[in-house]
Amino acid sequence: MTGTTKPSGKDGWGKDGWGDEMMRGVTAVDGTTKAKIERAALSLFAQRGVDGVSVKELASHAGVSDGNLYRYYPSKYKLAETLMLAIHTRLTDLVRNIEQSEYTFEDKIKQLVSQYCALADEDWQLFTYHLLHLHHFPELFAPATKRVKLDSPVSACADMLGAAMEAGDIPTGNTELLASMALGIVIQAAQSKVYQRLKGPLSMYAPEFERAVFAVLRKV
Repeated sequence: MTGTTKPSGKDGWGKDGWGDEMMRGVTAVDGTTKAKIERAALSLFAQRGVDGVSVKELASHAGVSDGNLYRYYPSKYKLAETLMLAIHTRLTDLVRNIEQSEYTFEDKIKQLVSQYCALADEDWQLFTYHLLHLHHFPELFAPATKRVKLDSPVSACADMLGAAMEAGDIPTGNTELLASMALGIVIQAAQSKVYQRLKGPLSMYAPEFERAVFAVLRKV
């Protein structure tokens, strides 16, 4: 469910309807002009991609002038990058916090699945943007040598699995591959939800995701 389709609270788009959802900020304070611009951009970018949307369309969808939009963002690409960084950082921090916690390994996996699903459900529109358009920002997440490489959910998960291997919780294996596979269980299901093959919030499938992740990690 993307674009200007009316969102449903069940799908994590907010409980108070489309009008309130359009006032919800990503990096901006809710209800501000900047928040309206961010939500308008998410709606259009998720539906048509960054290159398929003009500044004039963005401004019109947000109910502001072109000049007002440029007041907050120097270009639509800077706006697109800001939104992507926001959700990417949230997901990375979520996994990294679990990786560094005192939970047992089994509880870390349960927390990983439940919190990842909860974050997706809480702002499904933003999560969908990350899911469908992260590949458009290779310079952001695989940067040149002059730029500091950013942390990622996969890197944080790989570190968690590496520690679990050292502790004997799971068999030794390729941590990057296994981290991609573990997160991929949730991500692939989320993609099916985007294309309306799965219904309802991701969190309702969390127990099945957990079993699948444990099956992958313990049968290396």
